[in-house]
Amino acid sequence: MNKSFGSITFGVGVVSFCFSGVLLAAAVAAPAPEASFSLPLPTSIAEASSSGFLQQLAAQAQQQLVKQQKPQPAPAGASGVSAEKSAEKSKETSAVSNGVAASNADKQNVSIGDMNHEAFSGVTSQVLPMTPEQVMRLRQIFNESQKAAAMPPGIPPRPVTSSLSVNLSPQASPPVIRLGAGYITSLVFMDSTGQPWPIQAYSIGDPAAFNIQWDKKGNTLLIQASSFFKRSNLAVIMNGLDTPVMLTLLSGQEVIDYRVDLRVPGMGPNATFTTQNGLPDSANPILLDVLNGIPPKGSKPLRVFGGEGYVGECKAWLLDGRLFLRTSLDVISPAWKSVMSSADGTHAYELQPTPVVLVLQRGKDKTLALNIEGFE
Repeated sequence: MNKSFGSITFGVGVVSFCFSGVLLAAAVAAPAPEASFSLPLPTSIAEASSSGFLQQLAAQAQQQLVKQQKPQPAPAGASGVSAEKSAEKSKETSAVSNGVAASNADKQNVSIGDMNHEAFSGVTSQVLPMTPEQVMRLRQIFNESQKAAAMPPGIPPRPVTSSLSVNLSPQASPPVIRLGAGYITSLVFMDSTGQPWPIQAYSIGDPAAFNIQWDKKGNTLLIQASSFFKRSNLAVIMNGLDTPVMLTLLSGQEVIDYRVDLRVPGMGPNATFTTQNGLPDSANPILLDVLNGIPPKGSKPLRVFGGEGYVGECKAWLLDGRLFLRTSLDVISPAWKSVMSSADGTHAYELQPTPVVLVLQRGKDKTLALNIEGFE
């Protein structure tokens, strides 16, 4: 049975056709869309092989593919319109590109400025994290804490300068020296005539609690407490005196002795005295008070004039018919009954009541007159 086909269909890379119930295929070099064309079909496979049908079919398929790959000509007038549209589209694209580029540039500039500001703020926050007001407040708090830590507890001690008489007799209470941590107290030793009495040696009970300095030849000890609320004692051996001078040391007191003139009974190596009343008497407690500027108990204050500028240093009291005069000048008339001197040159005299006292100016051979009023 013979069948005849008037068309052949090309697929992708393969040309297929069918006759007498047999499927034949021819390969094509390149893919192509579907195409139709007419060929005289053979009646059998043997005729297709002998007549060169397959070769003709492949050649016509190749020609069809070449035609389809050629560009189709554009209609008349279409090229100009397309060119204009293409140019306008290019301009629009270029404008959009330029706008996008400018916008990106602006964003880049703004971004760099923001980054610089953020970097500066970050460095400032790290190096100086506090405001000036906070820094000032912090320094104020620091100063207040330092002040509170350095300030001793309680009320600041009151400094005083005094003279004390040393009693070497048995069962006598030793003088008390009031000290403070961070304060230096000078102990000045002198004899009954008010002259310096050199120190030979000393020994302290608690060396860790008190610090003592001495030049190993003078009559002055510098002593300082190392801490608060400590107590100990001090033994001082005077040059030429067999009995040591015993002192009690107390720290952390409300009153601190800045300087203490310790009057040791007896005459030291540097003793001096006048021939008015012979040898000096033992320490007089009333004269000691006068020497310290303390009015004798029950005495009457007197007014002192004259002295050419020294009158401010002179004070006088009347007690039981006796005149007590405190001055830095040397009395030459009338003759005094008792005298007591301190290391700084101040004298306390016991005299007969008189309205005029002749004194000698310190360091000069000049006589001055002190007028005393208020006896009545």
